[in-house]
Amino acid sequence: MKRITDQELDMLFEQSAQQHKAVGQINRQVMRTVRRDMRLKALRKWAKLLGLCFGLPVAVVVYIYALFMFMPEMPEQLRIVCMAVPVATVLALAAQRLRYFSPEV
Repeated sequence: MKRITDQELDMLFEQSAQQHKAVGQINRQVMRTVRRDMRLKALRKWAKLLGLCFGLPVAVVVYIYALFMFMPEMPEQLRIVCMAVPVATVLALAAQRLRYFSPEV
């Protein structure tokens, strides 16, 4: 049976301390990455929610405004059809999106 000398024991303690530091650094890096990913997930969730809540109405309003401003000589019946069909389509697609909407990313 071989005995461990004080020098070998000190070397083992030093290696153990270095490994402990490395494990601590790895744990900190993993936690940093997890926190960053959680923040990004929350940001995506809110962006998706705000995009649906504000983006859709803004798109409809911009479309109707552009139709009135850039096509004023269009007959009234044709203008109503040009507004109603795309707006109805957008609203139907929005209703379908809202039916299956989940803020989770």
